[in-house]
Amino acid sequence: MKYWNERIQEIANLLNPPFCASIIYSVLYEYQKTKGFPMPFVLAYLILPIILHKNTRKIINSKTNMIVWIQRNPTVLVGYPQRAKSLVPFTNEALEYLLLQKNVSFKAFGLNVIKPLSKAAMGKTKDNEILECYNKSEHLGRWFAQIGNEENIYTAWGVKP
Repeated sequence: MKYWNERIQEIANLLNPPFCASIIYSVLYEYQKTKGFPMPFVLAYLILPIILHKNTRKIINSKTNMIVWIQRNPTVLVGYPQRAKSLVPFTNEALEYLLLQKNVSFKAFGLNVIKPLSKAAMGKTKDNEILECYNKSEHLGRWFAQIGNEENIYTAWGVKP
């Protein structure tokens, strides 16, 4: 991982820890709200490569079962394993941010939401793309909660934990 002053400005802006943390938090919150217990930790690494990929994000629809949706939209799997691998360091930074801010904790192999993110952390924005990221994060949280089993979710996305 490069130091902040060595990162390309656009990448540093898009992949900054508070923004990535707020996306992950949205998924965690929705998962926990739906299931009643914390989301498995390993699922956190699938979030950013799905939500930050514009072509995938735009067509997410949680009204359809995630596995059926992937079967109907197989192009979302093209390049996904590479994106997932490349975003691991940014996911780690975002998780560290959430843990340091005491928004989440580890609980029985899961990420437990313990404190809401502040409105400032979630961003008071009118930018449609950022709002879409938050909206689709909630969809993703519901999808993950519906499937439940992390091995099945990883398999559906064509990656191994």
